[in-house]
Amino acid sequence: MRYMLLSCFMLLLIGCGPKSIPYSQKTDVPEPSEAARAHYQWGLEYAKVGNLSQAITELQLAIQIEPGWAIPYYNLGSVYGNMGELNQAILAWERATQLDTNFAKAHYNLAVAYAVKADEVHLFTSKTTLIDKTLVHLREAIRTDKTAQDAAKMESAFDNIRELPEYKSLIQSTEQLK
Repeated sequence: MRYMLLSCFMLLLIGCGPKSIPYSQKTDVPEPSEAARAHYQWGLEYAKVGNLSQAITELQLAIQIEPGWAIPYYNLGSVYGNMGELNQAILAWERATQLDTNFAKAHYNLAVAYAVKADEVHLFTSKTTLIDKTLVHLREAIRTDKTAQDAAKMESAFDNIRELPEYKSLIQSTEQLK
């Protein structure tokens, strides 16, 4: 059930991407090459029609041509998430946030993914680490995009952490900034 919710959320994000193809969320970064943009667009088209393995190939080619371009990593993570490959999705979103530290959607998807993983593990130390990662990425998503706070309030993946003092503090501190 969790994977289905995560998959629906991620597929929505692929289809609602920006019209232009920024190299990054940052405005001072140059545009990617024409070849990289073509592979990226093909990857999105394949993802939209459900050919996820071909989408991965095209997005990886865009990344190979322009390894500093954060957006294909983000969408690659979304495709992996739709395939149920949560570990691969996390790797892609982590790379997107390394390339663009203010990439709110990538941080938010990481928060959701780590929350889902925390629900699946039974070892206390692993669960605690995953919850910590959830909170770190949720904090970054909210810091860079205030709409992430409203989404977090309704996100079912966060149901198991809503009563944690750290989660409450995060939501309350950002509400006070409004």
